[in-house]
Amino acid sequence: MRVLLVDDMAVNRKLLRWMLQEDEHETIEASNGEEAVALFESEQPDLVLLDVIMPVMDGYETARVIKQKAGERYVPIIFLTAISDDDALAKCLASGGDDFLTKPFNELILQAKIKAHSRIQELSDQLNEKNKTLMYYQEQTQREHEIVEHVFNNALSESFLDSGNLDYYMSPMSAFNGDVMLSAASPSGGLYVMLGDFTGHGLSAAIGALPVSRVFFAMTKVGASIGDIAAEMNKNLLNLLPDYMFCAATITEINETGEELVMWCGGLPDAVITKPSGDVDRFVTSMHMPLGALDEYEFERDVYTLKMSQGSRLFLHSDGMIESTNKHGEMFGEERFHALFQEKSVLASSNKVKSIIEHFNEYVGSGDEQDDDISLVALECKPVKGVLIDDKKDGDILTNSPSWKVRFEISPEQMRAGDPPSDILNMLGSSAGLASHKDYLHTIITELYLNALEHGVLNLPSSLKSEEDGFLAFQAEKESRLECLADGKIVAVLSLVNLEDRPGVKIWIQDSGQGFEYQSIEAANDDDCFGRGLMLIRSLCDDRLSFKDGGRVVEAIYSL
Repeated sequence: MRVLLVDDMAVNRKLLRWMLQEDEHETIEASNGEEAVALFESEQPDLVLLDVIMPVMDGYETARVIKQKAGERYVPIIFLTAISDDDALAKCLASGGDDFLTKPFNELILQAKIKAHSRIQELSDQLNEKNKTLMYYQEQTQREHEIVEHVFNNALSESFLDSGNLDYYMSPMSAFNGDVMLSAASPSGGLYVMLGDFTGHGLSAAIGALPVSRVFFAMTKVGASIGDIAAEMNKNLLNLLPDYMFCAATITEINETGEELVMWCGGLPDAVITKPSGDVDRFVTSMHMPLGALDEYEFERDVYTLKMSQGSRLFLHSDGMIESTNKHGEMFGEERFHALFQEKSVLASSNKVKSIIEHFNEYVGSGDEQDDDISLVALECKPVKGVLIDDKKDGDILTNSPSWKVRFEISPEQMRAGDPPSDILNMLGSSAGLASHKDYLHTIITELYLNALEHGVLNLPSSLKSEEDGFLAFQAEKESRLECLADGKIVAVLSLVNLEDRPGVKIWIQDSGQGFEYQSIEAANDDDCFGRGLMLIRSLCDDRLSFKDGGRVVEAIYSL
């Protein structure tokens, strides 16, 4: 160890040098404080033995200057003093001293103090080295975060967020958001919107946003159906993410006029639909597993197809909102969230999202640390503005689509084991002009097929649904009859037809049953627990729906 001896008396320096030689310490000597400071800068000693009373610069000032020049390096200063006054000793420590040694010097005590401070110095050097390493990794991590943030911002920059239909609030728990909100214009003039919530938080959760956004923007650009977008996202995430990660999501498309909404819902909390007045109209429950959770053959692409009133709104939110807690550990909860839509301030507000978030922050505390990423999206049902419609694409459908007609015959085995509507639609997937209509066609084909199966082939009465636990009883009876079904078939014929100004798809379905009272189902109203499917089909097909042969044959024409 290199030791700087600072004392105006040569005899003291000689005595100290002799004591230190036994342990082979290297010594440097100075007779006053000014000389000591100069030698400290040039020689960089490991320890300083410093007298208090000296000419030119006393020990107190010398200690302050040496500590300042040492910076982060730990250089112990042991004061040499004959003073035993408590105030004077306290002044030694206050000026930068780490210890003191009283005169006359005791060699054993001196060696013990040097060894003790040597151990402290070693620990300090190790700590400084680790701090430098941590600082390096912190700076490296910061640079990597900046790069990743740049990549994320570019990946999500295609979102069409200027639409007057869309309002949102997103608050990440950490630097990276595990929630993702995407929006894109549809070639037909509508608007696609997606809200997703990945498992976990931070960068590990946010990494899934890259493949999801790539699929979303690529497929919305060509007007793909919501079901196809969801299926492709599921496929990508299944191949990319580990088994314990997935993405709860709702993907929706609103048409150009704002009157039709198609939704694929997988794992997010219930969506809320409000009336134009602001009151709650209904809740849309998730019907699927999150994206990335099921293999391709297990994945279901079924969607909700909803008719909307002008001025109604769809609200989507991640579970971070309802699971956030206040200072008492009480969750905000779904019930409290739904109750906000009845609040006078929310009903009267022109900015519903802002008003809801103000109530939310009032409950959980806006300054408190978040437990999860928080997202709220509102989609207003009104004509979509600012979107350029791809008229050329529609023209190609009108002029270049070849005529086609396909026939499907469905046996009892296929009724029991398969999903005939999806199989039919998959076979038609490459047909010209159908890509952007697959969700609507899937809804129509599914409803008509189920009608033929349940009321035709299986002869199930709708009145079962009217009883208490009617749907459960209806489903149980359906499974029982289907399991025993030996004969019977359903024939579906789909063909391209010409309407007044554009093509359409005619869906003709015949079953081998005895027919049924379709008039009573068609006459059902909103209060009935059956018949709503046919009401929706009639609406989607612009009233081009008809039954024949006592209900054994149904024909619907959907305009492209």
